[in-house]
Amino acid sequence: MVSNANIGDGLEPLCRIITPIGMLGYGFDEFEIKDALESSIRSGIPAAIILDSGSTDSGPAKLALGTMTCPRASYERDLRKLVATIIKYRFPVLIGSAGGDGSNAHVKELVDIVNEILASSEYK
Repeated sequence: MVSNANIGDGLEPLCRIITPIGMLGYGFDEFEIKDALESSIRSGIPAAIILDSGSTDSGPAKLALGTMTCPRASYERDLRKLVATIIKYRFPVLIGSAGGDGSNAHVKELVDIVNEILASSEYK
């Protein structure tokens, strides 16, 4: 989401951070992100899409069991929306952690999902 906070004393923002949702895999409205990106383009302020995809809040169970926070289909849905948005608007995306615990296996899983999306006929 984009905050329209007033900046006083003549200060200008250096960049905009656009966060579609706090946790990848929980779903988000891509139209809100597109509105925020278009607003950033009009303003000339650099922007990036930044969101999280993990947490240590659940303790060591995910790491020990190798489970992800959300089903793979949930990550596929959200990443498909992000990839389409990135290709259209050419903004960088930063995703913190991956799949819950941020293990190498879960980072690889999210990279695999992105590669599968890019290899689909939709992007050829």
